[in-house]
Amino acid sequence: MARTWRTRTRAQTAAVPPVPVPTGLGPAAGSWDGFTVATTRADQPLERITAGGLGFRGRGGVTVHDTGVVLHHAGAADRWIAADAVRGADRATSAIDRVVEPGGLVRLRWTATGAAGATDLDTYFRFPEGDAAALAALQGLTTTHEHPHTAGEGTN
Repeated sequence: MARTWRTRTRAQTAAVPPVPVPTGLGPAAGSWDGFTVATTRADQPLERITAGGLGFRGRGGVTVHDTGVVLHHAGAADRWIAADAVRGADRATSAIDRVVEPGGLVRLRWTATGAAGATDLDTYFRFPEGDAAALAALQGLTTTHEHPHTAGEGTN
């Protein structure tokens, strides 16, 4: 099992490389702490992404800036997602092995670009407080930055 996990992580690293947080971001629109439940391939809530510390459920959260999102995940370096890589944000009820009340998870939809090309991902969060504000801030990124592959799509 450990060997399979390491092999999977190595293979996914080319598709989901870590992106360091740029300096000089300026003030944040907001920051929310809670739990990072999972990161999966887009619309495949059972296909876990293990690369870059994204594989485990744990303490985590987001800080939203006008230019993008900083993902925080305990035990891993913060990861930057530029605003033009954010495809949307909505609510979800389940991801991998976690099922909560209807709409109890916040899902960030984003695209990682690495040596293997673009990979659409979904990262699920559970915020004990302020989940509506976090969702609104994340959704604000998609209304300020037009995404050709999401134009015309709505979020829940």
